[in-house]
Amino acid sequence: MTIQEDAPLPITEHELIALVALAGTPGALKCQSLFRLDHAAGAPLEQAGVATLLERGLMTVEGESLVPAGPAASVAGVLADSDAWLEVALVTPKAEHVYFLFGSNGGALVLSLSKFGVHELRPLTGSEGMFTTAVEMVTFYLGTAPDGRPAAGTVRRHLADGSFHSVHIKTEPDGSLEIVTGDDAKPAPAPLQPEDLENQLRRGLGLLPA
Repeated sequence: MTIQEDAPLPITEHELIALVALAGTPGALKCQSLFRLDHAAGAPLEQAGVATLLERGLMTVEGESLVPAGPAASVAGVLADSDAWLEVALVTPKAEHVYFLFGSNGGALVLSLSKFGVHELRPLTGSEGMFTTAVEMVTFYLGTAPDGRPAAGTVRRHLADGSFHSVHIKTEPDGSLEIVTGDDAKPAPAPLQPEDLENQLRRGLGLLPA
């Protein structure tokens, strides 16, 4: 199977389970939880993932070992080394979009979910590229409004200890923005100026001083 370097890599949930199991690191297992696959992980789906990866030429057998091949080798490496995780959910009048971004300073990926079960992976330039991409996604869907308004976006930065920082941003039909930081206290929304969106989002995610 030949995949262009700049083309997205299609991947199924059972293939992700197989690659996570092969990596076996805390970072990879964190990704499995982030992707909501803990309930599905285990031998049957893992074996199914191995079978389709082998069939697609994305895994090979070397002696007694399974080895990711082609684009899947990079995916396995990012899964294994990941120490930064983001979840982006965007709700518009026309559709819902869900993305998971994961990686480290050495490389990162964005997983775009499809309701049909065959998702897409695209490369990013390290964990800083993850945060930049998340801001661009929110700005595009809420600011440019390609799917119309009102629209809302939630970004969660997941940490290794199971905690997370969350930011909720909404745009009204007139284009005005409001922001809520955190999930616990349910504070009243605060008005947000478009030019302040990036800094407020980063601050809410714990990437800038409060």
